[in-house]
Amino acid sequence: MNLRFSGEQSPATLTDTDTDVVVSRIDFRTDGDTFFLDYLWTNPEFRGQGHAREMVDHFSAFVQTRGGRITPICGVARAMMQGDARYTDVLHVGLRPR
Repeated sequence: MNLRFSGEQSPATLTDTDTDVVVSRIDFRTDGDTFFLDYLWTNPEFRGQGHAREMVDHFSAFVQTRGGRITPICGVARAMMQGDARYTDVLHVGLRPR
């Protein structure tokens, strides 16, 4: 499966380029350099294969290239990001892993 990330506008998507099916998506909004990650979704056909994590990885890299920080509102995304030191630099200071 070849995946393409698109994050220029909400929702950010991770799409299978062979079938044009959205595998995972993030609904987000911005306020200045803050990206509020409102909702992380993975297509039921692709759950349990690491695509949500891959989506968060792509979204985090996208936000970092824009000098932004992420405030995850979605509980799943928040738990995923706060539990992984790889996201420390992109999370707002009050949300970083302790």
